[in-house]
Amino acid sequence: MANPSEVILRKFVFERFLTYDTHTKSLNVLGSIDSQQAIIIAEKTAFSINIKSFDNFSLLDNLSALSLVEQNDIYHWFLASQISGELPQHADVKLTLIYPASETHIRKYSGQILRMVTETPEVYQEFVLPFVNLKRGKGELNWVYNILEKKAESESIIIDDVDEQDGFILLPDLKWDRNTMSSLYALALVRRRDITSVRDLTKKDVPWLRRIQKKITRGICDKYSGIEQDQIKLYIHYQPSYYHFHIHVVSISHDGGAGQAVGKALLLPNVISQLDTMGGGEDAGFAQVEFTYFLGEESELWQNVFAKLPKC
Repeated sequence: MANPSEVILRKFVFERFLTYDTHTKSLNVLGSIDSQQAIIIAEKTAFSINIKSFDNFSLLDNLSALSLVEQNDIYHWFLASQISGELPQHADVKLTLIYPASETHIRKYSGQILRMVTETPEVYQEFVLPFVNLKRGKGELNWVYNILEKKAESESIIIDDVDEQDGFILLPDLKWDRNTMSSLYALALVRRRDITSVRDLTKKDVPWLRRIQKKITRGICDKYSGIEQDQIKLYIHYQPSYYHFHIHVVSISHDGGAGQAVGKALLLPNVISQLDTMGGGEDAGFAQVEFTYFLGEESELWQNVFAKLPKC
């Protein structure tokens, strides 16, 4: 026999959605029960960390439906269902397959302790820059070049500025469902290959960055009617996950967690303003600036550089 609370819940009549958060996988719904207003707060439950449940995770019995969304180099994105049902309507899991996965990937996606570090211009030149150049030579940017050369994800492009010096490609990030505007997430990849990170930006790049900023916000608003320019946030990571200059484009309502935290994200308008007001000639830039940010203890940069530097 059902308990009284369950009986009440099953009488719920839907009226409208109040809010939906794709980051926390939660949904607030307004409705009524016996002509009185009622709210349901629904949240996806966490995965069960049970070795037995993942031993046969990929078998048909556990993933009854599987659909490839996109594939680029070693990255494969799927929608999947652990119950019977057609995709994408009944997808209850989004899967990213990295295959083959490197030791760098394993470190990146492992739980780890975070550390705050201070990177002086001298530390950057002597230790970090050689590390950056080494990473760029390992083929880790193949997926970026696939996009720029339209070998992958070309159907998703929002803006395609083909100028080899000033141009860029803007496309939805695969973290976004491409429908929920409050969680909008896109990525702008510049065509220039001489800029690895914010460190390479100088005063002479200010006009270029301003043009990109204006084109991105206009392009997003032209493509999607449910968002306005002052609801869009543009930022850069330092340190970035990969060393080809790119800009993150999100709704200001999007909860990006650590990716938007102080010590990781730099707002593009602030970067432009700091460059513009910086002293020196047109070659002055962020190579001469001291940065403080956080790293995970499993990251190669921490283990190969900062863990070995003398503590102050």
